Amino acid sequence: MTKFHILKWLYKHSPINFYTTTSTGETVIKSINSTSTGYKYNRIFEADEIKNLRKIVKNFKRFSTVTILICYIAIVYGFIFPNYNLLEQMNILVVIITLSAILIAVGISYLNSKIFEKYLKNKFGDFEKSNFPYNTSSFENQSYKEFKFELVKIFLLLLFLCGIYFYIGSPYETSKNLVEQGRYKDAIKMSTIWSKLLPMEAKWYSLRAYSKFNIQDYEGAINDYDIAYTLENDEYKFMNFDNKIYIRYYLGDYEEALKEFNEEIKNADNDFTRDLLLWDKAQFLYNIQRYSQALKIYNKLLINSESDRVYLLQNRLYYERSQVYEKLGKQKDAQKDMQEAEKLNLEPEFENNIPEPTLLFEVI
Repeated sequence: MTKFHILKWLYKHSPINFYTTTSTGETVIKSINSTSTGYKYNRIFEADEIKNLRKIVKNFKRFSTVTILICYIAIVYGFIFPNYNLLEQMNILVVIITLSAILIAVGISYLNSKIFEKYLKNKFGDFEKSNFPYNTSSFENQSYKEFKFELVKIFLLLLFLCGIYFYIGSPYETSKNLVEQGRYKDAIKMSTIWSKLLPMEAKWYSLRAYSKFNIQDYEGAINDYDIAYTLENDEYKFMNFDNKIYIRYYLGDYEEALKEFNEEIKNADNDFTRDLLLWDKAQFLYNIQRYSQALKIYNKLLINSESDRVYLLQNRLYYERSQVYEKLGKQKDAQKDMQEAEKLNLEPEFENNIPEPTLLFEVI
């Protein structure tokens, strides 16, 4: 019994319940965009008129829905996504998206309603605007049957989608499996599709970049890691930057890598980010055998570490600087830094060599 009442309530507020008749011999047609507005005619509509009206209402509703969707996609891809960084920096990204959605929906719904009203007037004559009266005692059988049929279709579609999801797994996991199987071109195809559907999700660009690297599309990989780095805001953000640097290292394009380091360090918005990038740059300089330049950065980082920057591990910095001193032939300084590192040994396994640039795959 409860289910039946729920269905009735949903039906009364659905687009399929598009007209009702009154005990005084009137027909009231529901507005296609407002469940409370009605257009009242002082007569009972014939069966053929209702049949024709049923088709027209469906077409208007579909036109309104599709047009709103197309316009919103056009705004997202034509304006919001190309200007994502600027809008985010101005802290108006959410405002723009929200306003766009509201203005598009309200604007198109309003125009569609006016066109619908004009159609009603031309087809059936003048009407009187009123509130749409929900008939609580009886329902128009054909419309009610169609409503229940639509609910069944929606339910079956949801079951189908759930079945597909549990059968093949999430799209991202499927894409990762393609990469792990070495099917890089297939992974690029899938990640490209999802990057179009979800353009703000960094993981699709990161996964595609990894795949492009493995088919030797190095510039394409760099571009995708750039996008992922721009979009990401969690612990994986700098992994995308480091992966881009790795490709520069792999190609021997050291100067371009250093330019990118300098640009990011210059534009860092807090000490944590700046120090993290400086540390990465020092390790990069060590790996390309520019030891004197690396030493200057380690000196700076050790000074910074004395200012309660707990993320700068002093024992690790001393140990890495000792490796730089060894390469420079300064054995006494190297030994002194090793002793300092041992005094500050708060980390069980800090005696690891300075890591080489590495391409990381896992992005979520």
